[in-house]
Amino acid sequence: MEFIVTLLVAAVLVRCIKIYVGVPKKESPLVLSGDVDDSFASGSRNAASRWLSAGQSFVCRGYAVEDGMVYVGERMRDFTGMNEGCLIDPSLPVAPCGTPYERVKDALPRYEKLTPEQRGGYLHWLGRGRSGPVDSAWLFLFLYGIERRLFVDGPRGNVSSQERNELADEIRRLAVLYGEHRSFRGYCKNLLAVEWALKGDYAEIPEWVDFTDRFCAGTFNVIFALYVSRNQPIPAEVAFQWAALHPEFVPGTAARRAPDDFRRLFLDAYTRNFDEGIVIHKNRSPLNLIYKGANPSFGNGVKLSIPSLPDPFLLATPLKKIRALAAECVSEMEREGKLGERLRQHGATEEEPLDYLDDTHREFLARLAEKTLWPRGQVLSVCESLAIVPDSSVELLNSWACVTGGIPLIDDGDPLFVDISLLQEILVRESSDAG
Repeated sequence: MEFIVTLLVAAVLVRCIKIYVGVPKKESPLVLSGDVDDSFASGSRNAASRWLSAGQSFVCRGYAVEDGMVYVGERMRDFTGMNEGCLIDPSLPVAPCGTPYERVKDALPRYEKLTPEQRGGYLHWLGRGRSGPVDSAWLFLFLYGIERRLFVDGPRGNVSSQERNELADEIRRLAVLYGEHRSFRGYCKNLLAVEWALKGDYAEIPEWVDFTDRFCAGTFNVIFALYVSRNQPIPAEVAFQWAALHPEFVPGTAARRAPDDFRRLFLDAYTRNFDEGIVIHKNRSPLNLIYKGANPSFGNGVKLSIPSLPDPFLLATPLKKIRALAAECVSEMEREGKLGERLRQHGATEEEPLDYLDDTHREFLARLAEKTLWPRGQVLSVCESLAIVPDSSVELLNSWACVTGGIPLIDDGDPLFVDISLLQEILVRESSDAG
Protein backbone atom coordinates (compact mmCIF):
# COMPACT_ATOMS: atom_id res chain seq x y z
CA MET A 1 0.00 0.00 0.00
CA GLU A 2 2.81 2.36 0.91
CA PHE A 3 4.45 1.60 -2.44
CA ILE A 4 1.29 2.62 -4.33
CA VAL A 5 0.99 5.83 -2.32
CA THR A 6 4.65 6.61 -3.08
CA LEU A 7 4.01 6.15 -6.83
CA LEU A 8 1.00 8.44 -6.71
CA VAL A 9 2.94 11.14 -4.87
CA ALA A 10 5.79 10.84 -7.36
CA ALA A 11 3.40 11.17 -10.30
CA VAL A 12 1.86 14.30 -8.80
CA LEU A 13 5.31 15.80 -8.19
CA VAL A 14 6.39 15.11 -11.81
CA ARG A 15 3.21 16.73 -13.13
CA CYS A 16 3.75 19.80 -10.98
CA ILE A 17 7.33 20.11 -12.15
CA LYS A 18 6.18 19.97 -15.81
CA ILE A 19 3.59 22.65 -15.18
CA TYR A 20 5.82 25.11 -13.32
CA VAL A 21 9.17 24.44 -14.93
CA GLY A 22 7.88 23.58 -18.38
CA VAL A 23 9.11 21.13 -21.01
CA PRO A 24 10.21 21.81 -24.55
CA LYS A 25 7.23 21.72 -26.91
CA LYS A 26 7.33 20.80 -30.55
CA GLU A 27 6.43 23.77 -32.71
CA SER A 28 2.98 23.36 -34.27
CA PRO A 29 3.05 23.28 -38.10
CA LEU A 30 -0.25 25.20 -38.22
CA VAL A 31 -1.49 28.12 -36.14
CA LEU A 32 -4.99 29.46 -36.76
CA SER A 33 -6.60 32.67 -35.59
CA GLY A 34 -9.63 32.12 -33.37
CA ASP A 35 -10.82 28.95 -31.68
CA VAL A 36 -10.24 25.56 -33.24
CA ASP A 37 -12.12 22.36 -32.46
CA ASP A 38 -10.08 19.63 -30.81
CA SER A 39 -11.01 17.32 -33.69
CA PHE A 40 -9.10 19.60 -36.04
CA ALA A 41 -5.85 19.70 -34.04
CA SER A 42 -2.89 18.50 -36.09
CA GLY A 43 -1.98 14.94 -35.23
CA SER A 44 -5.42 14.14 -33.85
CA ARG A 45 -6.72 10.72 -34.73
CA ASN A 46 -9.81 12.38 -36.22
CA ALA A 47 -7.93 15.23 -37.91
CA ALA A 48 -10.01 16.51 -40.80
CA SER A 49 -10.14 19.87 -42.57
CA ARG A 50 -11.48 23.34 -42.16
CA TRP A 51 -12.43 26.23 -44.44
CA LEU A 52 -10.83 29.53 -43.48
CA SER A 53 -13.00 32.47 -44.43
CA ALA A 54 -11.89 35.79 -45.90
CA GLY A 55 -10.00 37.80 -43.31
CA GLN A 56 -9.09 34.80 -41.16
CA SER A 57 -5.34 34.42 -40.74
CA PHE A 58 -3.14 31.40 -40.23
CA VAL A 59 0.51 30.42 -40.10
CA CYS A 60 1.58 27.21 -41.84
CA ARG A 61 5.16 26.02 -41.44
CA GLY A 62 6.30 29.57 -40.76
CA TYR A 63 4.39 31.17 -43.66
CA ALA A 64 1.85 33.76 -42.49
CA VAL A 65 -1.35 34.23 -44.52
CA GLU A 66 -3.67 37.04 -43.46
CA ASP A 67 -6.66 36.46 -45.74
CA GLY A 68 -7.92 32.85 -45.72
CA MET A 69 -10.25 31.64 -48.49
CA VAL A 70 -8.53 28.23 -48.40
CA TYR A 71 -9.05 24.78 -46.91
CA VAL A 72 -6.48 23.56 -44.38
CA GLY A 73 -6.21 20.20 -42.68
CA GLU A 74 -4.93 16.68 -43.07
CA ARG A 75 -7.91 14.90 -44.62
CA MET A 76 -10.59 15.95 -47.12
CA ARG A 77 -11.23 13.14 -49.57
CA ASP A 78 -12.54 13.53 -53.11
CA PHE A 79 -14.36 10.95 -55.24
CA THR A 80 -11.07 9.18 -56.04
CA GLY A 81 -10.17 8.66 -52.38
CA MET A 82 -7.31 11.16 -52.65
CA ASN A 83 -7.12 14.37 -50.68
CA GLU A 84 -8.82 17.35 -52.31
CA GLY A 85 -6.24 18.98 -54.59
CA CYS A 86 -6.49 22.39 -52.92
CA LEU A 87 -6.15 21.16 -49.31
CA ILE A 88 -3.19 22.76 -47.50
CA ASP A 89 -1.96 19.89 -45.36
CA PRO A 90 0.21 21.26 -42.52
CA SER A 91 1.75 17.83 -41.90
CA LEU A 92 3.59 17.99 -45.23
CA PRO A 93 7.12 19.48 -45.34
CA VAL A 94 7.62 23.00 -46.69
CA ALA A 95 10.91 24.66 -47.58
CA PRO A 96 11.87 27.53 -45.21
CA CYS A 97 10.85 31.08 -46.02
CA GLY A 98 13.24 32.64 -48.51
CA THR A 99 13.99 29.39 -50.34
CA PRO A 100 13.74 29.85 -54.13
CA TYR A 101 10.55 28.18 -55.31
CA GLU A 102 10.37 25.61 -58.08
CA ARG A 103 8.03 25.89 -61.06
CA VAL A 104 5.16 23.38 -61.04
CA LYS A 105 5.03 21.30 -64.22
CA ASP A 106 2.00 19.14 -63.38
CA ALA A 107 -0.94 19.87 -65.67
CA LEU A 108 -3.32 19.07 -62.79
CA PRO A 109 -1.50 20.33 -59.67
CA ARG A 110 -2.34 19.02 -56.20
CA TYR A 111 -0.93 20.49 -53.01
CA GLU A 112 0.05 17.09 -51.61
CA LYS A 113 2.06 16.28 -54.75
CA LEU A 114 4.12 19.48 -54.72
CA THR A 115 7.74 19.50 -53.61
CA PRO A 116 8.57 21.36 -50.36
CA GLU A 117 9.99 24.23 -52.47
CA GLN A 118 6.82 24.40 -54.57
CA ARG A 119 4.64 24.43 -51.44
CA GLY A 120 6.77 27.26 -50.09
CA GLY A 121 6.25 29.25 -53.28
CA TYR A 122 2.48 28.78 -53.09
CA LEU A 123 2.23 29.72 -49.40
CA HIS A 124 4.45 32.75 -50.01
CA TRP A 125 2.13 33.92 -52.81
CA LEU A 126 -0.89 33.48 -50.55
CA GLY A 127 0.91 35.45 -47.86
CA ARG A 128 1.54 38.33 -50.29
CA GLY A 129 -2.21 38.73 -50.63
CA ARG A 130 -2.39 36.67 -53.84
CA SER A 131 -0.52 39.26 -55.88
CA GLY A 132 2.81 39.66 -57.62
CA PRO A 133 4.67 37.10 -59.75
CA VAL A 134 2.79 33.83 -59.97
CA ASP A 135 3.07 30.25 -61.13
CA SER A 136 -0.14 29.31 -62.96
CA ALA A 137 -0.37 26.22 -60.72
CA TRP A 138 -0.89 28.48 -57.70
CA LEU A 139 -3.81 30.16 -59.44
CA PHE A 140 -5.45 26.81 -60.03
CA LEU A 141 -4.83 25.50 -56.52
CA PHE A 142 -6.56 28.57 -55.13
CA LEU A 143 -9.37 28.34 -57.71
CA TYR A 144 -9.99 24.69 -56.78
CA GLY A 145 -10.85 25.75 -53.25
CA ILE A 146 -13.23 28.51 -54.32
CA GLU A 147 -15.01 26.10 -56.68
CA ARG A 148 -15.47 23.56 -53.90
CA ARG A 149 -16.67 26.19 -51.44
CA LEU A 150 -19.25 27.64 -53.85
CA PHE A 151 -20.51 24.52 -55.61
CA VAL A 152 -20.09 21.77 -53.01
CA ASP A 153 -20.45 23.53 -49.65
CA GLY A 154 -22.81 26.14 -51.10
CA PRO A 155 -25.70 23.85 -52.13
CA ARG A 156 -25.52 22.31 -48.63
CA GLY A 157 -26.42 25.68 -47.13
CA ASN A 158 -23.00 26.30 -45.59
CA VAL A 159 -22.13 29.51 -47.47
CA SER A 160 -23.82 32.86 -46.79
CA SER A 161 -24.75 35.34 -49.52
CA GLN A 162 -22.11 37.73 -48.20
CA GLU A 163 -19.41 35.08 -48.42
CA ARG A 164 -20.48 34.11 -51.95
CA ASN A 165 -20.11 37.73 -53.00
CA GLU A 166 -16.67 37.97 -51.37
CA LEU A 167 -15.46 34.85 -53.18
CA ALA A 168 -16.84 36.01 -56.53
CA ASP A 169 -15.22 39.43 -56.07
CA GLU A 170 -11.85 37.79 -55.40
CA ILE A 171 -12.12 35.65 -58.53
CA ARG A 172 -12.99 38.75 -60.56
CA ARG A 173 -9.90 40.48 -59.17
CA LEU A 174 -7.63 37.55 -59.97
CA ALA A 175 -9.09 37.16 -63.48
CA VAL A 176 -8.12 40.78 -64.20
CA LEU A 177 -4.75 40.58 -62.47
CA TYR A 178 -3.71 37.31 -64.13
CA GLY A 179 -5.83 37.39 -67.27
CA GLU A 180 -2.87 36.51 -69.49
CA HIS A 181 -3.27 32.90 -68.36
CA ARG A 182 -5.89 31.84 -70.92
CA SER A 183 -7.37 28.73 -69.32
CA PHE A 184 -7.41 30.30 -65.84
CA ARG A 185 -9.26 33.30 -67.28
CA GLY A 186 -11.75 30.98 -68.99
CA TYR A 187 -12.45 28.99 -65.84
CA CYS A 188 -12.90 32.23 -63.89
CA LYS A 189 -15.45 33.46 -66.43
CA ASN A 190 -17.39 30.24 -66.18
CA LEU A 191 -17.35 30.30 -62.37
CA LEU A 192 -18.65 33.87 -62.35
CA ALA A 193 -21.36 33.04 -64.90
CA VAL A 194 -22.54 30.02 -62.89
CA GLU A 195 -22.53 32.01 -59.66
CA TRP A 196 -24.67 34.69 -61.32
CA ALA A 197 -27.05 32.01 -62.62
CA LEU A 198 -27.44 30.46 -59.16
CA LYS A 199 -28.05 33.85 -57.57
CA GLY A 200 -31.26 34.16 -59.59
CA ASP A 201 -31.29 37.91 -60.26
CA TYR A 202 -31.91 37.96 -64.01
CA ALA A 203 -32.95 41.60 -64.42
CA GLU A 204 -29.67 42.26 -66.22
CA ILE A 205 -26.45 40.46 -67.06
CA PRO A 206 -23.50 42.06 -65.20
CA GLU A 207 -20.66 43.33 -67.36
CA TRP A 208 -18.31 40.82 -65.76
CA VAL A 209 -20.37 37.84 -67.01
CA ASP A 210 -19.01 36.97 -70.46
CA PHE A 211 -21.07 34.44 -72.41
CA THR A 212 -18.93 34.72 -75.54
CA ASP A 213 -16.23 32.50 -74.04
CA ARG A 214 -16.26 28.80 -74.95
CA PHE A 215 -15.61 27.93 -71.30
CA CYS A 216 -19.14 29.27 -70.59
CA ALA A 217 -20.90 27.03 -73.12
CA GLY A 218 -22.86 25.06 -70.51
CA THR A 219 -23.84 28.11 -68.49
CA PHE A 220 -25.23 29.90 -71.55
CA ASN A 221 -28.16 27.47 -71.30
CA VAL A 222 -29.48 29.78 -68.57
CA ILE A 223 -30.02 32.55 -71.14
CA PHE A 224 -31.84 30.11 -73.39
CA ALA A 225 -34.03 28.99 -70.47
CA LEU A 226 -34.92 32.59 -69.56
CA TYR A 227 -36.69 33.11 -72.90
CA VAL A 228 -38.52 29.81 -72.51
CA SER A 229 -39.64 30.71 -68.97
CA ARG A 230 -41.17 33.93 -70.33
CA ASN A 231 -42.87 32.19 -73.28
CA GLN A 232 -40.81 34.32 -75.65
CA PRO A 233 -39.37 33.17 -78.99
CA ILE A 234 -35.63 32.55 -79.08
CA PRO A 235 -34.06 35.60 -80.81
CA ALA A 236 -31.67 35.05 -83.69
CA GLU A 237 -28.69 36.41 -81.72
CA VAL A 238 -29.35 34.05 -78.82
CA ALA A 239 -29.79 31.08 -81.15
CA PHE A 240 -26.53 31.96 -82.90
CA GLN A 241 -24.60 32.26 -79.66
CA TRP A 242 -26.02 28.97 -78.35
CA ALA A 243 -25.07 27.16 -81.58
CA ALA A 244 -21.59 28.72 -81.68
CA LEU A 245 -20.87 27.70 -78.09
CA HIS A 246 -22.35 24.21 -78.33
CA PRO A 247 -19.73 21.63 -77.27
CA GLU A 248 -20.27 19.60 -80.46
CA PHE A 249 -20.28 22.51 -82.89
CA VAL A 250 -17.49 22.48 -85.50
CA PRO A 251 -17.23 26.02 -86.91
CA GLY A 252 -15.07 25.24 -89.94
CA THR A 253 -12.06 27.15 -91.21
CA ALA A 254 -13.99 29.55 -93.45
CA ALA A 255 -16.34 30.56 -90.63
CA ARG A 256 -13.39 31.14 -88.31
CA ARG A 257 -11.57 33.24 -90.91
CA ALA A 258 -14.64 35.39 -91.51
CA PRO A 259 -16.69 35.25 -88.26
CA ASP A 260 -18.72 38.36 -89.13
CA ASP A 261 -19.77 36.84 -92.46
CA PHE A 262 -20.75 33.59 -90.73
CA ARG A 263 -22.80 35.44 -88.12
CA ARG A 264 -24.58 37.54 -90.75
CA LEU A 265 -25.32 34.45 -92.86
CA PHE A 266 -26.80 32.61 -89.86
CA LEU A 267 -28.93 35.54 -88.68
CA ASP A 268 -30.39 36.05 -92.16
CA ALA A 269 -31.17 32.35 -92.58
CA TYR A 270 -32.67 32.09 -89.08
CA THR A 271 -34.99 35.06 -89.69
CA ARG A 272 -36.11 33.65 -93.04
CA ASN A 273 -36.86 30.25 -91.54
CA PHE A 274 -38.28 31.17 -88.14
CA ASP A 275 -39.39 34.81 -88.40
CA GLU A 276 -39.15 36.20 -84.83
CA GLY A 277 -37.67 32.97 -83.55
CA ILE A 278 -38.34 29.42 -82.45
CA VAL A 279 -40.83 29.06 -79.60
CA ILE A 280 -40.10 26.36 -77.04
CA HIS A 281 -42.89 25.69 -74.55
CA LYS A 282 -41.77 25.57 -70.95
CA ASN A 283 -42.17 22.49 -68.79
CA ARG A 284 -42.06 21.70 -65.11
CA SER A 285 -38.62 20.12 -65.09
CA PRO A 286 -36.04 22.44 -63.49
CA LEU A 287 -32.92 23.41 -65.37
CA ASN A 288 -29.81 21.50 -64.33
CA LEU A 289 -26.26 22.63 -65.03
CA ILE A 290 -23.19 20.42 -64.93
CA TYR A 291 -20.37 22.57 -63.61
CA LYS A 292 -17.13 21.39 -65.20
CA GLY A 293 -14.58 23.44 -63.36
CA ALA A 294 -10.82 23.35 -63.11
CA ASN A 295 -10.85 21.20 -59.96
CA PRO A 296 -9.82 17.61 -60.83
CA SER A 297 -11.64 16.43 -57.69
CA PHE A 298 -14.95 17.17 -59.45
CA GLY A 299 -14.50 14.30 -61.90
CA ASN A 300 -17.19 14.58 -64.58
CA GLY A 301 -18.66 17.69 -62.99
CA VAL A 302 -20.97 18.85 -60.23
CA LYS A 303 -24.72 18.89 -60.87
CA LEU A 304 -26.36 22.20 -59.93
CA SER A 305 -30.11 22.73 -60.04
CA ILE A 306 -31.88 26.02 -60.83
CA PRO A 307 -35.52 25.42 -59.79
CA SER A 308 -36.71 28.85 -60.97
CA LEU A 309 -35.97 28.04 -64.63
CA PRO A 310 -37.41 25.31 -66.88
CA ASP A 311 -35.28 22.86 -68.81
CA PRO A 312 -35.70 23.74 -72.52
CA PHE A 313 -33.47 20.91 -73.63
CA LEU A 314 -35.89 18.05 -73.07
CA LEU A 315 -37.34 18.63 -76.55
CA ALA A 316 -34.65 17.79 -79.07
CA THR A 317 -36.38 18.91 -82.31
CA PRO A 318 -36.16 22.73 -81.91
CA LEU A 319 -32.50 22.52 -80.93
CA LYS A 320 -31.68 20.21 -83.82
CA LYS A 321 -33.13 22.82 -86.17
CA ILE A 322 -30.77 25.48 -84.81
CA ARG A 323 -27.72 23.26 -85.02
CA ALA A 324 -28.64 22.07 -88.52
CA LEU A 325 -29.00 25.67 -89.68
CA ALA A 326 -25.55 26.54 -88.29
CA ALA A 327 -24.04 23.51 -90.04
CA GLU A 328 -25.65 24.55 -93.34
CA CYS A 329 -24.15 28.04 -93.04
CA VAL A 330 -20.72 26.56 -92.37
CA SER A 331 -21.02 24.30 -95.42
CA GLU A 332 -22.07 27.23 -97.60
CA MET A 333 -19.05 29.26 -96.53
CA GLU A 334 -16.74 26.32 -97.18
CA ARG A 335 -18.17 25.91 -100.70
CA GLU A 336 -17.89 29.58 -101.59
CA GLY A 337 -14.69 30.48 -99.75
CA LYS A 338 -11.36 30.76 -101.57
CA LEU A 339 -9.41 29.11 -98.81
CA GLY A 340 -6.31 28.36 -100.82
CA GLU A 341 -5.97 32.00 -101.87
CA ARG A 342 -6.48 33.25 -98.31
CA LEU A 343 -3.95 30.75 -97.03
CA ARG A 344 -1.33 32.03 -99.46
CA GLN A 345 -2.08 35.60 -98.42
CA HIS A 346 -1.74 34.88 -94.71
CA GLY A 347 0.90 32.22 -94.81
CA ALA A 348 3.45 33.49 -97.31
CA THR A 349 6.84 32.47 -95.96
CA GLU A 350 10.02 31.00 -97.35
CA GLU A 351 10.46 28.70 -94.35
CA GLU A 352 8.71 25.38 -93.96
CA PRO A 353 5.85 25.68 -91.45
CA LEU A 354 7.04 22.96 -89.07
CA ASP A 355 10.44 24.62 -88.74
CA TYR A 356 8.85 26.97 -86.20
CA LEU A 357 8.18 24.08 -83.76
CA ASP A 358 10.55 21.98 -81.67
CA ASP A 359 10.26 18.20 -81.62
CA THR A 360 8.10 18.10 -78.48
CA HIS A 361 5.54 20.55 -79.84
CA ARG A 362 5.52 18.78 -83.20
CA GLU A 363 4.51 15.68 -81.27
CA PHE A 364 1.87 17.71 -79.40
CA LEU A 365 0.56 18.95 -82.75
CA ALA A 366 0.46 15.39 -84.12
CA ARG A 367 -1.52 14.18 -81.10
CA LEU A 368 -4.07 17.01 -81.35
CA ALA A 369 -4.50 16.36 -85.08
CA GLU A 370 -6.17 13.03 -84.25
CA LYS A 371 -9.59 14.65 -83.71
CA THR A 372 -11.44 17.97 -83.76
CA LEU A 373 -12.98 18.16 -80.28
CA TRP A 374 -10.95 17.34 -77.18
CA PRO A 375 -12.32 17.12 -73.62
CA ARG A 376 -10.00 19.33 -71.65
CA GLY A 377 -8.97 16.55 -69.30
CA GLN A 378 -7.58 14.58 -72.24
CA VAL A 379 -5.54 17.57 -73.41
CA LEU A 380 -4.07 17.96 -69.94
CA SER A 381 -3.15 14.26 -69.91
CA VAL A 382 -1.35 14.65 -73.26
CA CYS A 383 0.55 17.67 -71.95
CA GLU A 384 1.51 15.79 -68.80
CA SER A 385 2.84 12.85 -70.85
CA LEU A 386 4.98 15.25 -72.91
CA ALA A 387 6.07 17.27 -69.84
CA ILE A 388 4.82 20.56 -71.33
CA VAL A 389 2.70 23.34 -69.85
CA PRO A 390 -0.82 23.37 -71.41
CA ASP A 391 -1.46 27.12 -71.72
CA SER A 392 1.89 28.10 -73.18
CA SER A 393 1.90 25.10 -75.53
CA VAL A 394 -1.53 25.97 -76.92
CA GLU A 395 -0.41 29.59 -77.33
CA LEU A 396 2.69 28.43 -79.20
CA LEU A 397 0.65 26.34 -81.66
CA ASN A 398 -1.77 29.22 -82.16
CA SER A 399 1.08 31.64 -82.85
CA TRP A 400 2.54 29.14 -85.30
CA ALA A 401 -0.82 28.78 -87.07
CA CYS A 402 -1.31 32.56 -87.27
CA VAL A 403 2.06 32.90 -88.99
CA THR A 404 1.52 30.01 -91.38
CA GLY A 405 -2.26 30.03 -91.85
CA GLY A 406 -3.60 33.43 -90.84
CA ILE A 407 -5.76 32.34 -87.84
CA PRO A 408 -5.26 30.38 -84.59
CA LEU A 409 -5.36 26.61 -84.83
CA ILE A 410 -7.08 26.04 -81.48
CA ASP A 411 -10.13 27.52 -79.77
CA ASP A 412 -9.53 26.96 -76.09
CA GLY A 413 -12.38 25.77 -73.92
CA ASP A 414 -13.96 22.56 -72.72
CA PRO A 415 -14.01 20.83 -75.10
CA LEU A 416 -11.03 22.31 -76.89
CA PHE A 417 -11.53 22.75 -80.67
CA VAL A 418 -8.74 21.94 -83.15
CA ASP A 419 -9.16 23.23 -86.72
CA ILE A 420 -8.11 20.09 -88.58
CA SER A 421 -8.96 21.64 -91.95
CA LEU A 422 -6.63 24.55 -91.32
CA LEU A 423 -3.86 22.19 -90.27
CA GLN A 424 -4.32 20.12 -93.43
CA GLU A 425 -4.14 23.24 -95.60
CA ILE A 426 -0.90 24.34 -93.94
CA LEU A 427 0.71 20.93 -94.28
CA VAL A 428 -0.53 20.46 -97.85
CA ARG A 429 1.07 23.78 -98.78
CA GLU A 430 4.28 22.64 -97.12
CA SER A 431 4.27 19.47 -99.24
CA SER A 432 3.59 21.52 -102.40
CA ASP A 433 6.37 23.95 -101.64
CA ALA A 434 8.76 21.11 -100.90
CA GLY A 435 7.89 19.46 -104.24
